[in-house]
Amino acid sequence: MQHLLVASSFTFIHLLLVSPQPNLKMVVLVILLAFVAFLCLITWWWQVSCSSYWRVRGVPYIAGFPFIGALRGVVFFQKSVTELFLQLYNDAETKNEPIVGFYFFHKPSLLIRDPELIKRILVKDFNNFPDRRLTPDPQTDGVGFNIMPVTKGDTWKKVRGHISPVFTGVRMKNFFALLSEVAKVFEKKMARDTQNGCHVYDVKDLFGHLTLDMIAICAFGIETNSLSRDSEFYAQVKKITDFTLERSINFNGAYFFPELSPILKFNIIPKSTSNFLRNSIKEVMEVRERTNTMRQDLIDVLIRMKNTNKDVFFGDVLVAQAAIFVSAGYETTSSATSFALYELAKHPQIQEKVREEILKELENGGISYERINKLEYLNMVIQETLRLYPTVPFLDRVFMPTGQQGEFYTLEPHHKFSIPRGMPVYIPVVGIHRDPKFYPDPLTFNPERFRVNERGDRNQYVFLSFGQGPRGCIGARFGMLQVKLALISVLKSFRVECCDTTPRTIRISKKSLIMQSEDPINLIFRKL
Repeated sequence: MQHLLVASSFTFIHLLLVSPQPNLKMVVLVILLAFVAFLCLITWWWQVSCSSYWRVRGVPYIAGFPFIGALRGVVFFQKSVTELFLQLYNDAETKNEPIVGFYFFHKPSLLIRDPELIKRILVKDFNNFPDRRLTPDPQTDGVGFNIMPVTKGDTWKKVRGHISPVFTGVRMKNFFALLSEVAKVFEKKMARDTQNGCHVYDVKDLFGHLTLDMIAICAFGIETNSLSRDSEFYAQVKKITDFTLERSINFNGAYFFPELSPILKFNIIPKSTSNFLRNSIKEVMEVRERTNTMRQDLIDVLIRMKNTNKDVFFGDVLVAQAAIFVSAGYETTSSATSFALYELAKHPQIQEKVREEILKELENGGISYERINKLEYLNMVIQETLRLYPTVPFLDRVFMPTGQQGEFYTLEPHHKFSIPRGMPVYIPVVGIHRDPKFYPDPLTFNPERFRVNERGDRNQYVFLSFGQGPRGCIGARFGMLQVKLALISVLKSFRVECCDTTPRTIRISKKSLIMQSEDPINLIFRKL
């Protein structure tokens, strides 16, 4: 093919030169044809070089579209990121391989399927894979650039070390009391709404408000009351994960093409939300310091960070930790609760079983912090929801060698390939969670998979909704508390049912980087 293109180009030039009286139209035509031939040659070279990179290294390879690579469907909004990683994981020609090569734009990338390799990357050899690829523009998105999932190297270690005390067991117990008070407000709202016996809710919207009220009181000591009125706090936070076309381009660009962030100004926190959070956090911190008030929450931690490490923790670095606490908690918790109720509405026998467990515990003295963690079947329902609907459909790491590791990371004995410095690796969470090898009949909602004996027989690295290792979800216990209280508040008093506008199956939004329903999840709450 390359010989044909080169010959064609020379032919065009020859015609131009030998023509006795070349006119302007002919010149333009020849230039255009030569340019097209050149583009074809570049496209051919790109494809050959992509294939040869993996072929000469003995790595199975998934071919992609020229220049875009495996991201073609995502770039043109023909498929969601969730569908992309399902497709990569289930590729017919490579599905039995522990690793597979592919391209995201210009970047050779590696998909990791084998649970033992996943363990090595996320835990055992974490020091060589400490960072994520996600990188927004630091100039236009100072808050997004400094959130914990984005920070890298020593900065991440310092931030993580200071934020971790927010989630100790003692503080979780204190948070439980605050969460319970918000849950009571939520129950009163549902009681008002269902005076005629039932009410139809868009559950993602409903639990988005509940989740944000819970986070605000626990993290910042403020009452947003978004359940009962329009809340600027809710409107601003929702913008972060409201994947419009613009937000999708920014998020996907920052994740899959971070080298262009400084040029194209990719941001993951909208400017208006950043300004709102800056003003809100500054105001709360100033009041706390002026009144010498302590609540053992995130604001106390941020004040301590500011006062003890001023060279590291200042301005947007502090605001960013509040931003990720709010945005990540809002999205993951509201999504998990919504998907859980959706599946329970479709499986009334499972719903009845978890309700019986809740009512029995209430009869035996009520739900306390200690007792809520003993609701085994409720816990199983939530874990099965997170298996089927993981908020983040993939995990990513970049190989950045430290110490004596050298410039390459060997994958032996699983494969002879060695990962070079700077190569991103991707772990397809949604593909692993829906693999019949690990979870028989994977598309069926079956909480029994998570009984203690079942979990014990299964490799822990095939359940990755909270990640694993040092970069695992820092707020996992807090999020589980929120989901449990939300489900208890509903199921103890209401039967949840599908209605005419309930989606028969969940369609994942093609604009969203995370797993979000394309359609509202409308459900009937019917009084018992």
